[in-house]
Amino acid sequence: MWKKALAVLFGFLMLGLTVSSASASASFVNGTVNGTVTVPPEFNPEKKPGDEVRPQFGGATVVAEPFISAFVPGIGWIVAVGSIVALIAKYVYSKPVSEFTEAFVGEIPDKITYNGQELAKGVKTNIWGTRVEIGYGYVKKKWGGLKKEAVIVKPVITITRDEVKAVEDLFSPKEYGKLLAKAYLNGWDANDAKKLAEEFNKKYKNFRVKFRGRYACGSYFPEGDVIIDKEGAKHIIERHILEEKWRYKSKFKYLTADMLFQMLRETIETGNSYCPGSSSKYKKLALEKYYHGMGMKNKLRVVIQLKNGIYRIVTAFPVDR
Repeated sequence: MWKKALAVLFGFLMLGLTVSSASASASFVNGTVNGTVTVPPEFNPEKKPGDEVRPQFGGATVVAEPFISAFVPGIGWIVAVGSIVALIAKYVYSKPVSEFTEAFVGEIPDKITYNGQELAKGVKTNIWGTRVEIGYGYVKKKWGGLKKEAVIVKPVITITRDEVKAVEDLFSPKEYGKLLAKAYLNGWDANDAKKLAEEFNKKYKNFRVKFRGRYACGSYFPEGDVIIDKEGAKHIIERHILEEKWRYKSKFKYLTADMLFQMLRETIETGNSYCPGSSSKYKKLALEKYYHGMGMKNKLRVVIQLKNGIYRIVTAFPVDR
């Protein structure tokens, strides 16, 4: 008897589960047909052309377009995306820094791929616009774009107003910006190139060494002091330290300014004459000295020229051939 009762109870239980399941299925179907399924608020994939989902960072979307992060008086910190040159002119208030930055970013690519991620060039300023960081990154958007954050993933260079002003006797802000950008494109660390240019500019005016005089290359070159004037300093920095024009020639890439000045001094004092690079007519003498690793020929060549009773360094460069 008890077995029959148990069988009846089991039958009622199965019937209840079936009805409950059918009811739940009907509710889901009705909810899907008559409305929309609710999804978590953080699931909000923004799509690029081609319908690929853009990277998600904790509910934020990422925009890889040129950007600037700057402080605007009366408003606060802003992040703007668009034409970066126009943005720099609008939001970087220090004129030397603004001109340098415009020139620098105008030379480098708009976008790069870094560690498999597409990044766009961007600029971040301090509150006064007297210091900028230039690099590659993205803009992170939250709350439907109401909040934006500029993120630089690959820094390229940091420049200040004082650093731009420090070389103004040789280069305008725009010239200096283009020069350091070309150095970066030519394989330099841009901050290292900036440091070498700054140090060379600071110290070349005090450079003076005694040339002892000699008979060489069919002429006599008398004893005299050797200096570096503005023209020579600018030429060395442009052509043999940074400039893209000479990208296939060796440069003073791994030297400090002090090391370079010491080598110039030693070459003038004890270097050998190199007649193919000399001219008795123009009182120009080329001198060479061996330095391991200096160019393909392991030599430094320094060309001096006598004018008005004093020698000036015309050029100096590692010897490749």
